[in-house]
Order: sequence, then structure tokens, then C-alpha cells
Amino acid sequence: MIGTLLKKPLEVVETNFRKPDGTAGRLVGHLMTLQHRSLTVWTIEHMEVRRSQRVLDVGCGGGMAVKLLSERTPQGFVAGVDYSMDMVSQAVRRNADAIARGRVEVRHGDSAALPYDDAGFDHVSAIETFYFWPDPMRGLAEAHRVLRPGGQVAITLEMSREAAADDPSLVQRFFGRQFTERSERDGLHILSGAELTGMLAEAGFRNVRFVAEPRRSLGWVCALGQK
Repeated sequence: MIGTLLKKPLEVVETNFRKPDGTAGRLVGHLMTLQHRSLTVWTIEHMEVRRSQRVLDVGCGGGMAVKLLSERTPQGFVAGVDYSMDMVSQAVRRNADAIARGRVEVRHGDSAALPYDDAGFDHVSAIETFYFWPDPMRGLAEAHRVLRPGGQVAITLEMSREAAADDPSLVQRFFGRQFTERSERDGLHILSGAELTGMLAEAGFRNVRFVAEPRRSLGWVCALGQK
């Protein structure tokens, strides 16, 4: 009985991780923005973004990555794309000043059909969204298309097979296996760094590599590649 009562709220939360919608979605969006800030900062540290570059964040959610990236590119431009209109609105509010100055824009769209021309960006990032791409290889092909020659892609996951198996953190010890197994039953493909870089190579990226923090959350990993 208790399990049945708890199932619906959990389903609401999980659905809104994938595509935030309505009041619950807006709340989940704010929570994800706070929860993923440290992961976002860690990702940006590995992206080697320069002051005048153009950056696209795919699955921008509430716009925290867009905001932090725009602070790194005071002479550049940052775009965000999300397929939840509620998240687009939230990201627009969070970045209102930079949008007014023409340094940021946020559009409705998805990974499989990015609303930008070829070779328009120096970097493409996707932070904690790759699980939800309906066609990951098509999304990577789109990232490759919109990057300039020599441009960089960064795909970051908070939950991966890089989690510390030999010396798990307290969170991993108590929640790791249960959470990842439940996520995979619900259709999320939990990847290793090697699997991610293999997908980048298959999509045409070169110099692929990954960095990981196995004891952070459920195994942080960031895969990087160049066009």
C-alpha cells in the first residue's frame, strides 16, 4: 500500500527529470539547477572556453550552465536549447541581462534537430542530459554539424559506470546500485567513459578522451572530443 502511494509522486519527479513540465516541472528545474551547479562548474573547467568564443549548451534546463558560460565568454556568445518550454522560460529569466545585451539566447529545440546553422560554435556542451536524448548518435551528429572545425564537444553525466567500485562513497554504497538499476529499468542507458568516447569517435570526433571523478555522486564523467 505504501509503495503504491509513493509510486505516483516518484513517477512525477522522474518524468520531470526527463522533460520538466508545469508546476512540478518548474520546481524540479530549480532543484536540478542547484544540484548540478558543482557538476557544471567542473565540466566548464575542462572545456577550455576562451573569452571570445561561441558556445551552445544542449538541454540547458534552467540556464545555469548558460549563465556560467556567458561569464567565461565576455566577448563571445552563448546559446541554450531545451525541449521543455518551461525550462526555456526559466533559462530566459535567469539570463535576462545577458539576453538584453545580445550575448545570450535561449531557444526551444532538441538534440536531434538543433536550430542552428552549420559550423557556428566553438564548443557544444550537454550536462546531465545525454541519458534523455531519444537518438544519441543523431544528437552527436548534430553537435558535430554545428561545431566549427577544431571545435570541442563535452558530454557530462553525473551517473556513470565510472563510480568507485573498489572504494565507493557513502552515497554510492547505499544508493548507487539500487538507483542505477532502477534508472536502467526505466530506459536510461548508464554509460562508462570508454563507451561515451567510443560514441564520440563513431560520430566523427577526434582526440576523444574522458575525465572522471569516481567518488562524486554516482560517478561523474565528462567525455570530450574535437571536430
